[in-house]
Amino acid sequence: MNKALLNKSIIETDAELLTRISRDDKVAFEALYKRYWRRCYTQVMKRSGDPTLAEDITQHVFVSLWENRKSITIRNVAAYLFSAVRFRFITYLKSQWYEETYTFHFLREQRDPQNPVEASVHMKELNDAIDKGVALMPPKTKAIYTLSRTEHYSVKEIASKLNLSEKAVEYHITQSLKTMRLALKDFLPIALLLQNFFE
Repeated sequence: MNKALLNKSIIETDAELLTRISRDDKVAFEALYKRYWRRCYTQVMKRSGDPTLAEDITQHVFVSLWENRKSITIRNVAAYLFSAVRFRFITYLKSQWYEETYTFHFLREQRDPQNPVEASVHMKELNDAIDKGVALMPPKTKAIYTLSRTEHYSVKEIASKLNLSEKAVEYHITQSLKTMRLALKDFLPIALLLQNFFE
């Protein structure tokens, strides 16, 4: 790598680096990555304690920034990256809801394998609680939650589809998670997972 270019990138402002990145400048992208990756990584580590997850989410956010470099508009790089990391982590939490909760109940029922009727009842209770949580959401929050959870749309894609700002989408996702945390409070793993995130 050209050391002169790298040294120059270190003293450049975020805005200057973004301008260069929009012109496919990989040296500028590397400089921005080095400037922010540790703080992004630390955000996830503080909430999850999982270094692999922290690395994956951080990498995903920066890859997305590079892939959208020609179309994305960023006024504050730090705010953009930290917001992207936070909501990528929220997406991860949502993907864990069913797996964590069903695993918990499966293991509990293994202690009493002769009672399939009770196991079935518990599964129905869980599904009912999830449905209740979704039903409690206002229409717009419910629509955004559904797009994010079942269709795996990104915040940017939802914003474009529903003609909303990304901040508005992020707000509704946060509200949907709070609603689901309350609806699933009797199901230990997901309740603890969400509680840890929002503390």
